[in-house]
Order: sequence, then structure tokens, then C-alpha cells
Amino acid sequence: MLGTCRRFNLFVIQRGLSSLADVSESLIEAFLHRFRRGIANVRSHPRVEARGYLKRLFRYLTDTKAFIPSPKPIVKPYGWILNAYLQNLRDEDEAAPATIRRETRHIAPFLEALREYAQRRRFHTLQSQAIEAYLTRHLKGSPHHPIRLSTSLRRFFCYCARHGHTQTDFSALIPTARRYRLASLPKGADDSALTRLLRVIDRGTPVGARNYAIVLLLIAYGIRAISAAELLLDDIDWQRSHITFRPQKGGKEVIVPLLEPIGEAIIRWLRQRYSPGPFREVFLGVRAPHRPLTVYAISEFVHRSMVKAGFTMAHCGTRTLRHSWAIRALAHNSSIKAIADILGHRHLGTTFIYAKVDLMTLREVALPWPQTR
Repeated sequence: MLGTCRRFNLFVIQRGLSSLADVSESLIEAFLHRFRRGIANVRSHPRVEARGYLKRLFRYLTDTKAFIPSPKPIVKPYGWILNAYLQNLRDEDEAAPATIRRETRHIAPFLEALREYAQRRRFHTLQSQAIEAYLTRHLKGSPHHPIRLSTSLRRFFCYCARHGHTQTDFSALIPTARRYRLASLPKGADDSALTRLLRVIDRGTPVGARNYAIVLLLIAYGIRAISAAELLLDDIDWQRSHITFRPQKGGKEVIVPLLEPIGEAIIRWLRQRYSPGPFREVFLGVRAPHRPLTVYAISEFVHRSMVKAGFTMAHCGTRTLRHSWAIRALAHNSSIKAIADILGHRHLGTTFIYAKVDLMTLREVALPWPQTR
């Protein structure tokens, strides 16, 4: 954390800002974009973790009265079109807040690179050659996932053409990242690794009791991190021993039996949960103001616990636990339809990727190797 704050201090000085009155939280995103390689000393989500460090720094400065937040945000030359685009996503597309934040992270650096051409009076004069040159540089240097970044830029240029901000639709200039359906193998963990994961969590503390209950939920039901974050007290039917997970990504609502170890872990946490607050989410922060946990917070502590437990696979996290559940269910002869229902998939095709890791069944349908002459 101190290293990130030191780099941010250097970034502020290089911008010629010598007074706290000239500093604002809007500088955080510019810092993360410029120093993305300098903060990559964390194994998972370095930008997310660095952003959290800097926001805690600003909260500390605000609490100690060393910094008074300015009510006026910094006006960017591209704010006129970015704000209108994000508002369009909210109103017409009914985009989720997470989508709005992701689009902002993708589009703002690109508009920043346009410099004076991002101004209202010059944006309409952009030509395809200039756009293509900007895109080539931006796509190569961006830290974001190329497929998601291309999708965001393509959607943005469609909006610009539809509302007359550009002379033509530049979305066709965005190169498409080739992606093959069912090309990759889902990576899961075996039972011994999952047991090690549960053992490294200290259940003797409030944080440990909460984290243990969350990890147990992820392992037992294969849910996404957002399903654990949005789980409400009302979703647990103690009398009928049922637990309901709300639909995600256009999927289905999932109702499953409340297993005894899961119930005991949740009760152990609820006895230490801050109850007088207004939140109905099951999992809250243990420190004031006791807000509901975010998806990022869950992903971070799950990843740290997996690293501590000795997981060596790349990008281990909550998705690994979801894959582990599906692979384990398939190995116990559960049908693809049953697995899809529990995972909340809308289409069976989404679940068929797990059939690729059912080696026992694949061996039964394998053809004999042709004899050489």
C-alpha cells in the first residue's frame, strides 16, 4: 500500500500539483492508466487493489480534515461525449452499474489519447485513417482484455454514428479478436486442494467466520461471487432448509437444499454480523460502516486464500471453485441438464464445455488409433 501511495505522490508532483486543494479522486484513474506496469506487483487484479489503496488514502485525508473534497469534478475535454454515452447506457440499455464502470475504464483512456480531437468542435472531423492509427496504439498498450475492450469501443462508435457525433460508423475499424467456442478447458481443483483451502481460513475471527461461510458456499453450490455478495437474509428459508440464489447474467433462479455444514457456517457468521444496520445482505464488512461485501472483495480474499493454500494454477479464484463443482458433479454421473440448472445457465450449450473434462466417458467413445502399414 505504501509503495502505491508513494508512486501516486510522484505522479501528482509530476503534474505540477503542489497543494492538496488541487488534488481530487479523479486523478486515481489517470494514475492507474499511466502506471499500470509499476503497480503490477500483486498476483491478482493489481489495478483493483491499487485503486482500493488510493481510495482508503483519500478517506483518511478526508477524515483527518487534511483534504476537503472539491464539489466540482475536473472537466475533461471528452466529458461531453463520455457522459452522454454512459447516460445512454443507463437509460436505453439499462446497463448495470458494473457495466457502466467497465465502459468508463475502456473508453476514457481512448478519448484521453485523442487529445484535442476529443473536443466537441473537432470530434466530428475525425477521419478513418486517424481513428485506425489511434486504435492500433491504444489496443496494443491497453491493460484490458482485448475482447472486452474491442466490444466496448465498437459499441461506443455505434453510438457516435447513431447520434451524429461522427461522419460515419467507425465500429468496423475495430479488429475482432478471434475466439473459438469451447476451445478452452475449465480448470478446477481436486478435493484435497479444496480441503486445504478451507483449512487455511481462521474461523476464530469474525472475518474468518464470514470468509469461511462464503468459500463453503462457493464450493458446495458452484455459485458466482456476485451470487454470494447479493445473498439476502430473506433468501435463506431455515424452516424448509432451502436457499435461493438470484438469477445472474440472464440465467435462472436457483433453489437448492441448505446443507447442514453450510447452515452451521452461516449461523456462526450471523452471530458476529452487525445487525442494527439497514442492509439485508448476509455478508457485510466487519468494520464500520458495515456495508455489503463487493464482488471484488470476495474475489480478492478467495484468491489470497488459494495462494496461501498452495494453489499453483494461473488465475485461480472464485471461477476455479465454480469449475471444480461442475467437474465434480459430472464425475458423479450428474446429467448436463441438472448441472446447468444448479449453475443457473440459460442454455445447455454453456454447460457442455464441462463434458470435455469427463475423461472416463471420453475414453469410452474414443476411436482406436489407426494401424500404420
